[in-house]
Amino acid sequence: MVTAAVAEQFLVAPLLVDVELDAKRALLAMLEESHAPAGAVLLEQGEPNDHLSFLIEGSAVIERALPGGRKEILANLHAPAVFGTTSFFRPTPPTITVRASTDVCILTMGHPAHDLLRQNDPRTAESLALAVVRVLAERFDLLDKRVSDFLAQHADDQPKTTEWSGFRARLFEDTNI
Repeated sequence: MVTAAVAEQFLVAPLLVDVELDAKRALLAMLEESHAPAGAVLLEQGEPNDHLSFLIEGSAVIERALPGGRKEILANLHAPAVFGTTSFFRPTPPTITVRASTDVCILTMGHPAHDLLRQNDPRTAESLALAVVRVLAERFDLLDKRVSDFLAQHADDQPKTTEWSGFRARLFEDTNI
């Protein structure tokens, strides 16, 4: 069950700005509210992921474990945000860990609820998918801009610029990536 205050925050989240109110409410009915303290692992690298998560209150850090036990921080998430997107929609474990950096409130949807939503309300399921695609597209564009800006600041290193351009071309042309 989702409390009224959390439901209200979810309904006005920018992630869902293009989603009709009835679809938002139908989506909300499929979500489960939970709370976790600072430091809690919300999504674990390499472990199966069976849920899509909406960060409603608080902040979380996205980190990746590297060989040798070292960790790198990739980003900070601040509510409202969504995470677990790629590993929820693909049958591969996440390549990152999401850890609460403050106490958090999360709404989650598991695969069974998503399957039920797709079966009973395909328009709402499509609205959710489009919202997630928009988030992923924004993240991809941000990544591309940051790498391109970095390379522009290091224009004297032509091989890295050429390598990035080649990778970008392959990303859009090669269906086997």
